[in-house]
Amino acid sequence: MRTIVIINQKGGCGKTTSAINLSAGFAARGCRTLLVDMDPQSHCAAGLGVPEDKLDQTIYDALRAEPTSELNHDRLVWHVSRNLDLIPSHMMLAGIESANGGLMGQPEKELRLRSVIDRVSRLSQDADETGQVPRRYDVCIIDCSPSIGLLSYNAIAAGREVIIPVETSFFSLKGAAKQVQTVRSIARRVGLRLNPRVLATMHDPNQPLARDLLDDLRDRFGTGLIPLVIRYDQTLKEAASFGQPIEAFRSDSTGAEDYRSLCEWLIEHAAIDRPEPGSEELDSDHSSEELQITSNGSTNNLIAQSVDAVAIETPKLTRAQEMAVRARNLNHEPAAAAATTAVATAPSPTPLRRSMMPHRPVAIEVVDDRVVTPAPQQPAQQVRHLLGVRPVTGGALFVQPASLGEDVRIAGSFNAWNPALSKLTLNEQLGIYELYCKLPAGSYEYKLVVDGQWVLDEHNPTSIRNGIGSQNNIVRVRA
Repeated sequence: MRTIVIINQKGGCGKTTSAINLSAGFAARGCRTLLVDMDPQSHCAAGLGVPEDKLDQTIYDALRAEPTSELNHDRLVWHVSRNLDLIPSHMMLAGIESANGGLMGQPEKELRLRSVIDRVSRLSQDADETGQVPRRYDVCIIDCSPSIGLLSYNAIAAGREVIIPVETSFFSLKGAAKQVQTVRSIARRVGLRLNPRVLATMHDPNQPLARDLLDDLRDRFGTGLIPLVIRYDQTLKEAASFGQPIEAFRSDSTGAEDYRSLCEWLIEHAAIDRPEPGSEELDSDHSSEELQITSNGSTNNLIAQSVDAVAIETPKLTRAQEMAVRARNLNHEPAAAAATTAVATAPSPTPLRRSMMPHRPVAIEVVDDRVVTPAPQQPAQQVRHLLGVRPVTGGALFVQPASLGEDVRIAGSFNAWNPALSKLTLNEQLGIYELYCKLPAGSYEYKLVVDGQWVLDEHNPTSIRNGIGSQNNIVRVRA
């Protein structure tokens, strides 16, 4: 099991954001992942939608327990999603470093976290035929507190890799070298030799100062700087407010793209074992038997045939949709080629100097080459009567006008109120968004999520009060 520590004394550098999204990224790639929150602010639980009032035990209880005692995995570890578990934190953790905190006078107090992770991750006490102790997890991510003390000592003593997120701003750059020295000093005190890696975060490639500071980071740290940057993306904050990793909240965002690249780089360079393809299915906790939500490619069949026969099978793409897919692929190909060959496709006012690193070079300069598309057309006359939601055989069909927004999703009682699971597909030819959800018979509440805003479906007059001062729409699916 590889243990990665994410640490920085400076707050607001993307430390917890990186811990959450790296953990979710490894889990999505089939790595059994444990996220340990060592920050008394306990933001990891909030960022993953874990209700604080439902927590039984936290890392505070585990650190105070006797090193030889058995930990109750079910009470201590919160299962977040497939392949992702969390040991949450609590504000009481802030007092554990004090004289009366229960840890300062204990022997080997700097190694308590290492012992906790070892006991939690063991599947058995005995080694297998290869001499290795079976483990529950492939990767462990530790989110540290924004201070240097006993908690940080414990985190570094438990880790094999250390990542220091550094915002590309002047004050962050000034403190980066000191942070690296501090980590190395702590590692030596606990008998380890670690070479921390610096990660540039919250980078705005359009700002000349940010580009200059990124150059300085490369000059100062050389191969110690991870050759990828996490660009500034407001969607990362929105995802945290919804209690979701960025990949689940909006997989096509800049933040999701950057953290995917970072996961792949760490798997390659931090000796993280990637599960064999096909060894297990990745992603959602909801099995296909429990809930099947598929995007209907076209509503033309809905016009030509009866409504009840729609979306049982995935229809072929229309000519307009084929052209749209080809256009998107053409837009992505130059960007992919630039990332592979590390050659910027457009001139930059301040060219970046490439560091002589042993790994594949990656282009850090990003050019905004998005194409402005014309405003979506109004729904065709033949589908106006379908706007809203319509019960069909085996489920419900959601249809909204294309002019509603750029991103339209459904959050409802049938998908655990998770809009990431139910995104409507744009049908450019008919000027609508559409989605078929396969559902058992029953009554379901839902709301539209338009460009991140939760709103009522104005094309569905049926609604009910939700108990929090607003209303939800209702759809009733017949058998």
